[in-house]
Amino acid sequence: LYLYSRFFIINNMKVLWIVNKPIGALHEKLFGKKSTGGLWMEAMLERSRRDQSISIVIVNISLVKEVQKYVFKNEMYYTIPGTPDSTYDYKSKLAHEYWREIFKTEKPDLIELWGTELPFGIPALEEAGNIPSVVYVQGILDSIGRYYQAGLTAEELRKSRTFRDVITGSTIKKIQKGYLKRAVIETKLASMSKNIIVENQWAESYYMRMCHDIRVFKCPLSISEAFSSVEWSVDKMQRHTIMCSAANYPIKGLHMLLKALTIVKIHYPNVKLFVPGTPLRPVNSIKSWMKQNGYDKLIHSMITELGLKDVILYTGRLTAEGMAKKMSEVNAFVMCSAIENHSSTLKEAMSVGVPCVASYVGGVPEYAHNRENCLLYRFEDYEHLALNLINLFRSQDLCKKLSIQSRFDMKKSCEQNDFYQISKDIYRAILNR
Repeated sequence: LYLYSRFFIINNMKVLWIVNKPIGALHEKLFGKKSTGGLWMEAMLERSRRDQSISIVIVNISLVKEVQKYVFKNEMYYTIPGTPDSTYDYKSKLAHEYWREIFKTEKPDLIELWGTELPFGIPALEEAGNIPSVVYVQGILDSIGRYYQAGLTAEELRKSRTFRDVITGSTIKKIQKGYLKRAVIETKLASMSKNIIVENQWAESYYMRMCHDIRVFKCPLSISEAFSSVEWSVDKMQRHTIMCSAANYPIKGLHMLLKALTIVKIHYPNVKLFVPGTPLRPVNSIKSWMKQNGYDKLIHSMITELGLKDVILYTGRLTAEGMAKKMSEVNAFVMCSAIENHSSTLKEAMSVGVPCVASYVGGVPEYAHNRENCLLYRFEDYEHLALNLINLFRSQDLCKKLSIQSRFDMKKSCEQNDFYQISKDIYRAILNR
């Protein structure tokens, strides 16, 4: 009977996910459309819907008055009351009561925390009892805190101060200190779980320093099929156009890309940069001036001072399909972050086959190889970034070479690393232990 029940648990798993925001069917119910973030979780949910051996319970936190439930096929969604940010009171009795009731009702075999950014996983693990858990490492707060100023000069930091940031205590320096403070919570979550999933050796090296007694599993992030189903080509793309990652805070490096563009523009006056995400709000009233954050202010002023008003075009928020389509239409894609764990956006662009330029940071060099499937540069050296873009504009042969190799490498990686199956194998390994 013991052996039979053990076999049954491992092969008919109920896994509880702790996520930072609504995803999957709940997101579609609330907002009437698919989520544009966390696409790897969306891809995994799609696979689980065709798998009778696993059921998923998904818990997020939001400003609701009471616990809310939503059922979709074999998925159960819970929304717990609380502030969905770093101010969440994870020590409160109510927080623990919510989790006690969820565990009592759902009786999951395993808990997976998707990321360590927010503290509401702490009461969950404290109430989990003997239920094993694992943390999927996304952004590493300690590294984000270390590099948050992203090469900004003292003068640029001064220019970025706004009324709003001073009043709310959200200047770039204060936000940086916040990340470093929250890194303590990050370490605590990993230590409590005792199991982490990382994508690369770079992430593993951080946790080797922070937590000495945890078990490390490797699993590459899944890339939505939307990106491999669209193929970039020289014939279809628009010459001298660039797309970058979403870039609404310093660590994503838009300020460095703007400096590089001033050099590119000398050689290619018609260059255009497409930036995914919400456009910068115009500052044309007292109210808009009071609401402006520091980094937006800095980007506004840089665009004006560097003469780039006709170069920068914001696309708005894009779905996976929209991102893939736009990537296939431009001459080059740039990932210009000061630090990245894995950069799923770069992997998505490489899957489309758009020629890519990327900063040599974090785990990126473990799959992006200079002048083979991508062009790499040191983050601070925006001059080198500019030269890489100019070289792509000059040489269609180089573009074709990078495109063919990047698509081949991403396809091979996808075939060799089934994110869904590897995740299930990790779940089983933890349950067996």
